[in-house]
Amino acid sequence: MDAGIRNFLYDHPEYYELAYPEPDEATPRMCRRMFQRYLPGAPRSILDIGCGTGRDLDVLSGDCPDCWGVDGLEAMIAFARSRRPHLHLQVGDMRTARLGRTFDAVLCMGSALMYAWTDADVAATLATFATHAHAEALLVLDINNAAGYLAGGSFREQMTVEVRTPEFAATGVARNTFDRRRQRLVRRRTWTIPGHPAVEDYCEYRLFFPAELEHLLGEHGFDVQGMFDNKDLRETDLSGPRLYVAAQRR
Repeated sequence: MDAGIRNFLYDHPEYYELAYPEPDEATPRMCRRMFQRYLPGAPRSILDIGCGTGRDLDVLSGDCPDCWGVDGLEAMIAFARSRRPHLHLQVGDMRTARLGRTFDAVLCMGSALMYAWTDADVAATLATFATHAHAEALLVLDINNAAGYLAGGSFREQMTVEVRTPEFAATGVARNTFDRRRQRLVRRRTWTIPGHPAVEDYCEYRLFFPAELEHLLGEHGFDVQGMFDNKDLRETDLSGPRLYVAAQRR
């Protein structure tokens, strides 16, 4: 699944949170809104698949001490363990990870699902979600919104990330293309870092349209309760760049 991926921030997780800061904790606050809306009570156990540095899980652990995270990148898990030792963290492939238990809430945030490129990868990953979600558990997904790439949507061919902190300074310029036949977003990004040669990233992401994703989730025992393009969970036409999904296990 990860063949050909080059991502400077994945290799240097100490810079990841500097490049994508979230001082207002907007993502875990959005998860809490979904818990309040779709669960009978606050979750007593949470699994984050593709947990990265564990930042979101760390915030949620303030309400739920039984928090587990799995990520396929050893560097991310090592960093997360060093910063957040109270979390249960382990390296694992989202297609095959098996923890031998279920959870009240299963998360897959930050576009991690989009690394399931093939139909077989998607099916295996959704099976992992289902295996770890007991009846009425809530699955929360955060991915790019393929519907936003249609005419009138939010797709941009070029995007720039500016990082200016005492610890790290860099500019990343991403050039995006949309392979419609394969439903792939292809991102080529160049990092300019003072005092260092340019760094080239390359990533491909599987894109999902809302109705397509709802069908796939249904095949794996999840009923979609809500789809949103904003973290406030307002009803819109889903033309925004992100897709936030809440689905309940049957």
